[in-house]
Amino acid sequence: MTDVPDNLPPRRNIKLVIAYNGANYHGWQRQAEGFDTIQLHIERTAGRIVRHPVTIWGASRTDAGVHAEGQVANFLTTNLAIPLQGLRRAMNSHLPRDIVVRSAVDAPADFRAGWSAKGKTYRYRIYVSPARSAMLAGKVYHYWRLLDVEAMQDAAARLIGPHDFRGFATSLEDRENTVRTIYRCEVSETDGEILIHVQGNGFLYNMVRNIVGTLIDIGRGHWSPDRIDLIFKSLNRSDAGPTAPPDGLSLMCVHY
Repeated sequence: MTDVPDNLPPRRNIKLVIAYNGANYHGWQRQAEGFDTIQLHIERTAGRIVRHPVTIWGASRTDAGVHAEGQVANFLTTNLAIPLQGLRRAMNSHLPRDIVVRSAVDAPADFRAGWSAKGKTYRYRIYVSPARSAMLAGKVYHYWRLLDVEAMQDAAARLIGPHDFRGFATSLEDRENTVRTIYRCEVSETDGEILIHVQGNGFLYNMVRNIVGTLIDIGRGHWSPDRIDLIFKSLNRSDAGPTAPPDGLSLMCVHY
């Protein structure tokens, strides 16, 4: 990060923790005119409260339809007087009902929500039932037939550790280093849902949704759990399962 010139006015670095239902948005990142995004709403609202334009840095560029319970963002402001709880309350009074600032705190000058992150935790919800749930629409992925949870758990355990996840990345992934470390990959079943929690030091584009799609294919008996080992050997995206829909995915926590 470059040094801040001495002639700039004093600034605060404010860290936000944000929750949102992403069903009605084109993802987190600000896009071309006409696309409604989470970042756009946060920037406009924060700028309105601190009374100058701001740029928001987010920890994760969640895709369209993906949710968050613990997205982290930060912005710089020359407004040194506004109390943090007042900022949080004011932002929540102006933001859409499906976007909420959970907390606002002062952060060190060099903190950046993305660059400073050490890892993230995601959760994927699969609603298993012959019929869809109207109340859960847009919040879960509906799967109509039973899945073999034990087989999915066996496969999930094989994902833990440092691996080259190129076979779980989409064709849009352009990073040369595709090695990531997964610290936790758990599959559990509760109240008619299958929950998949994945925690790692970083993720490739659509990596979590591609992992979920592969685990579902294993759960329905299309492949055995050792399919994971084959994907790590081949590094071929076509050997993995389809990309699961965005509906069931939530960013739960960013680790620092």
